[in-house]
Amino acid sequence: MSATQFRSAEAGQALIVVAIAVAVLVASLAFAVDWGYAMAQRRVMQNLADAAALGAGKFLASSVVEVNGGAAFSVTQEATWCAAKGYDAPNRSFVDASAATQLDVFYGTSSPTVWTTSAKPAGGTCPATGGTAIPSSTIYVRVSATVIFRSLIAALVGHSSSTSAASARVRLSGTPVPLSGPLWSMVRHYDPTDYNILCTGTCDPTQVDPVEFWSANGTNVVYGNFKGLIDYSRDSPAFGGISVTTPQLIQQWDSSSHAPNPLKIDMSGGNCRAWGQDGLGNWLWDSAGEANTNQDKQCSIPNWFYYSFRGTLSLSSKWRTGIELPTGQEAPTPLTTRSICTSPPNPAPSCSDNTVGDWLEAASGNVGTNMSTAMAQAIADRGRTMPYSNKLVPKGHGQTLGKGLVILVYLWDCGETFTSTAPAGSRWDLIVPASGPGSGDCSQLKKGNGGSTPDRVHVFTVAPFTFYAGLVDSNSISGYWGGSFGDPDACANCALNPLANTAVMVPDN
Repeated sequence: MSATQFRSAEAGQALIVVAIAVAVLVASLAFAVDWGYAMAQRRVMQNLADAAALGAGKFLASSVVEVNGGAAFSVTQEATWCAAKGYDAPNRSFVDASAATQLDVFYGTSSPTVWTTSAKPAGGTCPATGGTAIPSSTIYVRVSATVIFRSLIAALVGHSSSTSAASARVRLSGTPVPLSGPLWSMVRHYDPTDYNILCTGTCDPTQVDPVEFWSANGTNVVYGNFKGLIDYSRDSPAFGGISVTTPQLIQQWDSSSHAPNPLKIDMSGGNCRAWGQDGLGNWLWDSAGEANTNQDKQCSIPNWFYYSFRGTLSLSSKWRTGIELPTGQEAPTPLTTRSICTSPPNPAPSCSDNTVGDWLEAASGNVGTNMSTAMAQAIADRGRTMPYSNKLVPKGHGQTLGKGLVILVYLWDCGETFTSTAPAGSRWDLIVPASGPGSGDCSQLKKGNGGSTPDRVHVFTVAPFTFYAGLVDSNSISGYWGGSFGDPDACANCALNPLANTAVMVPDN
């Protein structure tokens, strides 16, 4: 073979090698593109599983009720699946809009874990229909997300679709009730049985009736002329009645509208005209309150229902003669024996020291009759969809409960009366039943009309209550105890409770 012929053959072989190399390179590129796309789908599914598991966990953590002394869930499996499904659309970046996502939710017990697959609403349509109860032993929620997607390049060689899946798990845990948060101008007498729903026979926790929080004749609400309404004014309304300016026995009054912040727009229906206008036609409100003016109660209390009280209340303030006592204020009488200290829902410092805890001054008037409009407006403006939002109002002609809003409610145990005509010396007197059941126990005040009316009450503990738009009117106010989502760092494996719980992400293995 001549040199020319050899070089020609060698060139032909090089072309074959180049062609093969190009083919391998293109195939590798195609594989890399499809592999990268598949990894993107896997990451999207992991994001979805994480978000859906936390969402479903929060939904369940905010839905714990105590039934016959044990924890149960007041929502259905179908509603919980819908809560998880709600995170599908926001987590579909890099996913073909036509690609079907399958979402499965599972409920797990403690070790060894036994899983129950969640029921789904008929046709996968949300809001949910159906009422499958969640196993009461559930402490884990697991979500599996799967997507079948079209390959970008591999489809050219017959591989038309691929599957990507991921899963995530959260653990439900009880947490302490937070001691700060939105407050309305109301309190309720402490009753350790308040949070336990009693049922006979088979009890469906998804169908429990709402709890009556307030009515004009409600138990744990009406004590003489005191019907649960509180005045958070900076200065004592009781002393104000005798023209003496004396700070209240609360840790910190509301200063949210003080300088450098502007006054807030009045939401009391025009009762704050003494404050003038903001130049835009809005009447204004000073959140600290003025106990020495006639319009204070009519002005400030409705605004505290709308904006919520932004001061600080304390269960462990030590009020005694000295630096801890505001100038001109009288030290409260040490509390007597209290039977309720045997089983408080939260640590109550006053059970070991009967000289601690804030005292809140009462206001005349009914919570519902006077404040239901401001309450309803606050729920409409700041409320959100809650576990019971799609439940029908009892005898509500098809109306649902609607938006909900969780408010911290301070619970009181003992009260004092104020004497404006008393000579120099004690003006405040502790109310202690002198006879009958609970005699000598200041926490056992006579309920209903009659007996002494407290002019201020001692806060003993705090509990969250979820108010719903459809359950607030001037005749009665109802809702459900609990609903608070606690700090995930507070406790990772505490028993569930009917007031505050959380959901903590844990390894899914």
